[in-house]
Amino acid sequence: MRRAIAALILFSLGWTPLVAQIKHHQIGRLWDTVFPVGSRPDYAPLFTFLSYPGGDFYVGTRKNKVHQGIWIGVRSWKDKFGQFKEFYVSEGGYLNHEAPDVLEPISNKKYVRQRLPLVEVNGETEQRHMDNRSSSIRRSKLESDEKIVTVWRTDVGIEVKRISYAFANRRHDSYIIEEYIFKNTGNVDASSTIELPDQDLQGVYFGFWRVLVPSQDVGHEEAGGEHDEWCHYYGNQPGDTLRGFWYVYDGDNRRKSYDDTGDPSEVTGEFLSPQYPGFGVLHADKSYQDEEDDLSQPVTVNFWPAIQGHSHVKGDPDRTLYDDLSSGVQSRGSDTGDYPGPWDPRIQDPQLLIAFGPYDIPFGEDVRIVLFEAVGSIDRKLAIEYGRQWKLGRLEWNGLVGDEAKNAILATGRDSLHQIVHRAEWTWQHGIASVPDGPEAPNLRIASGPGRIELEWYYGIKDTVPRHPDPDTGVDDFAGYRVYRAEESYLNPYRLIWQCGGNTGVPLTHRYVDRDVKRGKSYYYYVTAFDDGSQNFSSLFPGQPVESSHFANRNFQFAAIPYAGPAKTLDSIYVVPNPFHFQGLQYGGTLAQDYIYDPVIGARPEDRITFVGLPARAVIRIFSAHGDL
Repeated sequence: MRRAIAALILFSLGWTPLVAQIKHHQIGRLWDTVFPVGSRPDYAPLFTFLSYPGGDFYVGTRKNKVHQGIWIGVRSWKDKFGQFKEFYVSEGGYLNHEAPDVLEPISNKKYVRQRLPLVEVNGETEQRHMDNRSSSIRRSKLESDEKIVTVWRTDVGIEVKRISYAFANRRHDSYIIEEYIFKNTGNVDASSTIELPDQDLQGVYFGFWRVLVPSQDVGHEEAGGEHDEWCHYYGNQPGDTLRGFWYVYDGDNRRKSYDDTGDPSEVTGEFLSPQYPGFGVLHADKSYQDEEDDLSQPVTVNFWPAIQGHSHVKGDPDRTLYDDLSSGVQSRGSDTGDYPGPWDPRIQDPQLLIAFGPYDIPFGEDVRIVLFEAVGSIDRKLAIEYGRQWKLGRLEWNGLVGDEAKNAILATGRDSLHQIVHRAEWTWQHGIASVPDGPEAPNLRIASGPGRIELEWYYGIKDTVPRHPDPDTGVDDFAGYRVYRAEESYLNPYRLIWQCGGNTGVPLTHRYVDRDVKRGKSYYYYVTAFDDGSQNFSSLFPGQPVESSHFANRNFQFAAIPYAGPAKTLDSIYVVPNPFHFQGLQYGGTLAQDYIYDPVIGARPEDRITFVGLPARAVIRIFSAHGDL
């Protein structure tokens, strides 16, 4: 164990400069990591990739995205060496990862409306590993709760500016909007020298790639993917009411003796892969001269099984890649009834493409394309409860039972995704700032006591109410606070346990004592502030109150554990569990939980020994099963 910890520390130190270049959206339920260029690197620092629901501050589990990349295809083009190419594709991922010979990172900056609150547990201040107070720039008038601006250059002389917007509003926190501006600057590297001066680009296509897998690092996927996902494109058929988007969802594989759609846990029955992750279109310029949305785009919607995907890495020529972008195919996906199952090699492990073009872009001009990423799903509480009933053979839903009921419940995640996509479209059409904003999230102080947990929240040093009015109207619409709690693990579902102010009937305060606790049990909390809804008149839900972020002030490094006061005698001492068996993977849990030891928080709760009823001073001796001290 000592060697493993030392190696981990060295690894962490080695990646420090790199981590500073990576930014994260962690303000809502949908988490994502933004790398310095448009694709995921081949190394694996801590990151979240469409993690849903978010909340894993250590390793960002429940990822729904595996890879992404952007291809830029051009015709009749000369590179910086003067070499003419009839067709050329600047392959910015994903098979060539960060493509250092193609892409040049320039900047990656995160802006926030509010810095992360301070969270203190029993005098210890928590520190986040991925997102933290020093990794962002505060802008009080920011149009969204979080904005990340990433700039990189490509070897065809197009500079890419990617602006992503994320929201804390609970009705808008399951999608992220991505605005791309492709400008023909002629600059192919980080220097100020223009290597391709006065070039006019012709026949330009922009292709956006995604590899999506529901909850790909939880459950069965953790030990190696089964690749049993269906993919579907909505928006290019008569009667489709949304602009257009790809999504994937879990199917049934052939390895199990039962229908494993949704990947039910073999231990608890919880549906581990209920997500419907997707990405799609919000806007595409008609030309560099016309910013009106071109409803004839995207020109190509297609997918390939992983074994058939094209790349320079595989030796494929530029013409083949260019044809992929410009084919004009309008695929509907793999779930059209033409294949027996998602494991069919003709469709297995789908690589999704949305391409736009062709554009002619003179030197100094640009084209804008706007996408979104979103995830729909049943709530995790339902995934746990329905999964438990399914495993016990008791699941019934809308007249259905067993697997049919399970699959019908999971399919409601698709309905949720459609609703989320509609909200993303509404936001882009009405303006990013049109999403109503809740009050600031407070700093949180948590203290364990005998038979209780004490919570206190504040702003700044000692303010007990938010210091700023509604950011859109300038009106003070603050109403009250809500307290949420999870038990045993910060990854477990939270529930509302108390609220004050507003119409709650409880006087406004900034303190709460939780006495509904058990000695030795771990508790995790967060506190939100909510408004009265009076300033939320120009939204999809006029007059509805809005809360602050549900993720801003959670404790996760340190649990709050109530205790009993010191005993005066030795009559009631308990050792729990006794005897003790250090739990391995075969007894439940995940690889990360069982084999990644954190020197700060120590072992997970089920791997700890608890001593109850000790006096103020005591000597404890622990023996092995062989009687060795």
